[in-house]
Amino acid sequence: MIFAGEVASRAWVIYATQEEANRASSFLLSYLSSVVVMPETSRIRVSINGQPVIERAIAASQEPAHFEAPIQRGTLRPGANIVRIDVVQRHRTDCAVTATYELWTEINNEGTGISFTGGQPPLSGGLDDIASVGVDRFGVTPIRLVTPGPIEGGGSTRVLRAVQGLAVRGQFPNPTVSVGDSQPGPTPKGGLTVVVGTASELPRLMASVPNEARQRPITTLIEDDRFGAPTLVISGPTPADVDRAIDRLNAISIPQNNAVSTSTVFAPDAPMFTGARSIRLADLGVSTQEFSGRRFRIEFQIALPDDFYAQAYGRARLLVDAAFTAAVRPGSHLDVYVNEQIASNLPITTSGGGLLQNEPMQIPLRNFRPGVNHIWLEVVLDTESDARCLPGATLPAEDRFVLFDSTEFAMDDFARIGRLPDLAAFAAAAFPYNLDDNPLAVVLARQDSATLAAAATLISRLALANGTPLAIDASPASATLGDRNTIFVGGIDYISPGILDQVGVAENVRSKWVVSADEPEGNANRDEYDNVLQRFRQRQVGEETPSAAAATRESENTPEIYQRWRDNVHGRNNVYGLLEGFERWLQSTFSISFDSLRIQEGRRSYFEPPPRTSVLMAQAMNPSGNSAWTMVAGRTPESLAAAMPRFTSDGVWNRVGGQAVAYQVASGDIDRRDIRSFQFIITQPLTIGNFRMIAANWLSINIVPYALMLLCAGTLLGIATALLLRRLGRPT
Repeated sequence: MIFAGEVASRAWVIYATQEEANRASSFLLSYLSSVVVMPETSRIRVSINGQPVIERAIAASQEPAHFEAPIQRGTLRPGANIVRIDVVQRHRTDCAVTATYELWTEINNEGTGISFTGGQPPLSGGLDDIASVGVDRFGVTPIRLVTPGPIEGGGSTRVLRAVQGLAVRGQFPNPTVSVGDSQPGPTPKGGLTVVVGTASELPRLMASVPNEARQRPITTLIEDDRFGAPTLVISGPTPADVDRAIDRLNAISIPQNNAVSTSTVFAPDAPMFTGARSIRLADLGVSTQEFSGRRFRIEFQIALPDDFYAQAYGRARLLVDAAFTAAVRPGSHLDVYVNEQIASNLPITTSGGGLLQNEPMQIPLRNFRPGVNHIWLEVVLDTESDARCLPGATLPAEDRFVLFDSTEFAMDDFARIGRLPDLAAFAAAAFPYNLDDNPLAVVLARQDSATLAAAATLISRLALANGTPLAIDASPASATLGDRNTIFVGGIDYISPGILDQVGVAENVRSKWVVSADEPEGNANRDEYDNVLQRFRQRQVGEETPSAAAATRESENTPEIYQRWRDNVHGRNNVYGLLEGFERWLQSTFSISFDSLRIQEGRRSYFEPPPRTSVLMAQAMNPSGNSAWTMVAGRTPESLAAAMPRFTSDGVWNRVGGQAVAYQVASGDIDRRDIRSFQFIITQPLTIGNFRMIAANWLSINIVPYALMLLCAGTLLGIATALLLRRLGRPT
């Protein structure tokens, strides 16, 4: 968690049990800051449920600072508690706007949290206390599933069903699952051990067996002598009773109609826009703020449904209520960013101050995606005093800008229809698997604990996105897969060629991953860096040795080689050069490329992920064309299980989209293949208004059919006019 810029804030929700709320406690804060942060005027504040807990000067540029402050009785409540951190930072010497990017304060997770007098109370009780498990020092919730094994048959289905109920009840921001018949050591802090088995199997799995397990289905939190607390026992006299206990765990649903639950990561919850709607910043957790610095930023989130279809037309609006003083010079501006991409700009062109009332900033809908969308408003202020930057100019002075919480974010109606494939909709709400009441077929490429753990981490994230557990069948009959919604999970070597071909992934990805997997991670990165550095030096002197050129070509993958040959061929051909120049002009002027002029797809091409891919996900229709197939693969089952927690974290999961994605853990990069052909899935009634908006978006993407329709309409109109005039006896 990093707070950057001159002002920054973040709020999120933690959960406490009744015993934790009653016990005396303290808040621990540990952080590290930039060396350019001025301690005299920079502050960090922590509050819980609106009550101040810590306020300190920011002064920790050499080593992390550690603070402890008592939490007043009654501040911490049973259930949900809002924790908020506000940061104000000033630069030591520089007044430039660019200098504000040097300001940062990073929270040290390991030294930040709540400490209870006498130690943390053991978490033992009912299912309502699962949300109090929290996270560990890495920000994840390790869920250790202890099963009697083997996982074949109904064992894997029970695991996948159980983790869904845990994820939805706990609202864990980043769960990671491990599976085995024995898990050494006590449950780690911020983690949860789950024991699944019949009463007769429990004695060899745990030290303390609840007596109730021999009589009825149970789902209870206890403190076990082997695992400590919290340990969740899911058991019963028979396997059918274990299934009934899991049903009780999964009997929960979080409605996603008005808001999507994001509060454990970013509070408040993201409001859901299912059509025309407007909402004030005050309802998005942003209060009226006065500002005396150079770069001001506020953040909020909104959510869109999984059948959002308006990527090529339509606009949202930010109706700004703000004011600025005479110190602010023309050239200052307000910028809106959506999902880390700039989407709108409002320049300040007047001098002498001004008042903005419902000033619209138009935001194209192409910047949005199904699911949660992160939006921030950034205000860059240019003043004469900052240009001079006299001694003491970085100290707080008179406020020069104010943003009122009456500012509104508004959207008009948009088209509602699903598409397949569409991984953005899949990540947003498990689409289209959330439409089918039949059990979702989950095919494990290999029946081992690593593959099951990877699948469990994925399924828990889908349940959290859907707001309710999905029906799961982890032992489907292979003969029925051709007509069922299916998810395939496993190491790439265990995925059949037919599945790779169906989801559009090149078969040679197996050999690329095998070669790459044999390379140590650190050596590969160092060699790549050295190669780039050597090429840069050679360009500086204007030459490249034959050996270096050969080494460079060996390191290139197929797309790079294709681009190099394309550049060489087109560079020697004036016709191709003119065409490429014309395409660049179309793209920059009208956002039109030659690809958008296609009428139909040509020869089918296959997705080739980079060699250092950690997780590969691809989606397509099944061979029958009536269901969805999604494949999630890694180099090996073990590497897939290790990379899946990072892949399903908010920062990566909310960037998933297109027909296929390849995620690299080492760099955090996502390579994405856009959707080239798809099928519509009707999710809303095809009213006249909805059909009109669907047609508007489709025609905006497919320009050639649109032009042909206009030509035909114009021709028909001309013929009809000529016939009418002839009938009236007038010359044409």
